[in-house]
Amino acid sequence: MARTIQAIFIDPPIAVARLGGSNAPQDAFRWVEAVNPRSDGNTVIAPWWTLDILGDATVEPRMPTSIRLRDGELIRPVAPFFEIWALVGEPGSPSSQWREEPLTPKLLHACRTDESALAIQIDAKNRKVARRMVDDNLVFGTFPALTVRGDDHSVQTLRGASPPDAPVAMIPDDQFIPLGTIQVLRSRDQPHDTGAEWENAVNVEVIRFRYVPARGRFYGPCEAAVDAGKDKHGVAVEKINAFLDPEAGWFNGRPQGTVVPSDTYDTLVPDPNAENKPSLGVVDDTCEARVTVTLTLPGKGRTPHVANANIFVAPPDFAPDRRPFLSAADELQDRGSGMAERNAALSDSEREKWVQDLFERIYETVSLFNLDHFHNQGSVTLLKHKLRRRAIPGDHVTTPPRAAMTNRDRLRTDSDRVPLRSSVMPLPLYELARTRHLSIQDIDVLKTLIDEHPDRLEKLIRQPFQIEPGENDTNTTMRMPPFMRNSNAFPLTLSAWQYDLLMQWVESVRPARKRTRASAPRISHRASARLELVLKRLNGQRS
Repeated sequence: MARTIQAIFIDPPIAVARLGGSNAPQDAFRWVEAVNPRSDGNTVIAPWWTLDILGDATVEPRMPTSIRLRDGELIRPVAPFFEIWALVGEPGSPSSQWREEPLTPKLLHACRTDESALAIQIDAKNRKVARRMVDDNLVFGTFPALTVRGDDHSVQTLRGASPPDAPVAMIPDDQFIPLGTIQVLRSRDQPHDTGAEWENAVNVEVIRFRYVPARGRFYGPCEAAVDAGKDKHGVAVEKINAFLDPEAGWFNGRPQGTVVPSDTYDTLVPDPNAENKPSLGVVDDTCEARVTVTLTLPGKGRTPHVANANIFVAPPDFAPDRRPFLSAADELQDRGSGMAERNAALSDSEREKWVQDLFERIYETVSLFNLDHFHNQGSVTLLKHKLRRRAIPGDHVTTPPRAAMTNRDRLRTDSDRVPLRSSVMPLPLYELARTRHLSIQDIDVLKTLIDEHPDRLEKLIRQPFQIEPGENDTNTTMRMPPFMRNSNAFPLTLSAWQYDLLMQWVESVRPARKRTRASAPRISHRASARLELVLKRLNGQRS
């Protein structure tokens, strides 16, 4: 019986594109362990197979000899590729028997069709202003969504416009804000046994498309325009981009306080302490895009196959050699199912290897933080019950009295003495944190810490979604990770599955006399309730 396409999917289903002003997109790279790293981190970025788009819209793999993040002052944008794949099986067969195959012209021809049966639709929107002002008329993006046929290999621009039914269009009808481009690439035959170094690493036959983000520019009304070299109040809108309508509601508008932090927009009032400041009316060219690929196979009454992907456009990342301890993948796994079973199935050595990698990533994040700056601001104070009765002897971090990280911070130990700031050590708090985290990324040092202080990690590490009584933007317990916030402005935490796995490992290495009766980690009722609320919101439910 003939095999046919049973379903399609996009790889990757989620990607982050990063703005950049250079015409050359960022070459591909990957993280590798470094014997002689460029810094004291554990990993560095190394070149990887990069796809160059040729004049006929085919791709040519290339292995860069070095990594360039800029071309002069212009940052190279991160422009992800997306591949279209198929699940292939006999008609009527169960999905367990379907096999993943790259979607290629040959596979389409075997199903009596070609690339014209594909349609790639991309719907890009910027909703920042609309959320701040609680006004959907201030959304801008693709109205309507852009659709490209699979046999159209031209570069298509995503034109950001105001909603067609907006009473006053923020973007005039004769203007648009570019939100990037999309191009469907042309397939070519995959080489076999030709000696090409990349033939087993890159598939050039699969049908793919590429999204290139915008350049990272700002737009506003004529009131926000400044001449070159006259950057007023930190605003820099070139005159050519000063075409937004000031009557649309964003210029001189006062945000409704629904987005935190609320001060991430340019204002008419230069006073940083003024509240609910009127907006200067400036927007940027970031966006979120939803991609829908539709494959219509021949045959009367056949339902088209549909696949989706999401693109998030963000500013550049200036720490490529550093890995976050909480990634988008970590958070997504928290929203899925089967993580408890996967955690339980890990061997002792696999769990220990994961814990060491987690603490290496924590160190790499800490090494980016200027803790002395946070402390000198004096804006974060400790809750009273988190203050030590006696100061750490010989420690020189003494003021402000209730500020986090002073010698009165209960989470600090007597052995963590901070010297006076000097020309030799201008950032003593940073050096303390960096040195401490550098040591405990060694799994044996971490085990020693648990042996000497069996409950130390439970005291230090915040439970998922946990907020202790009395905590707010300015009062904290300083539980790890400090100074970092979730998108809802509450303290950042490990994901639930990360916390579970870490505490399982702690329990397994804790001295027998100190082990708890239950081997599973305990998450507080408050934290569990917050987790349920978040999951309901993500699933579109109302609590």
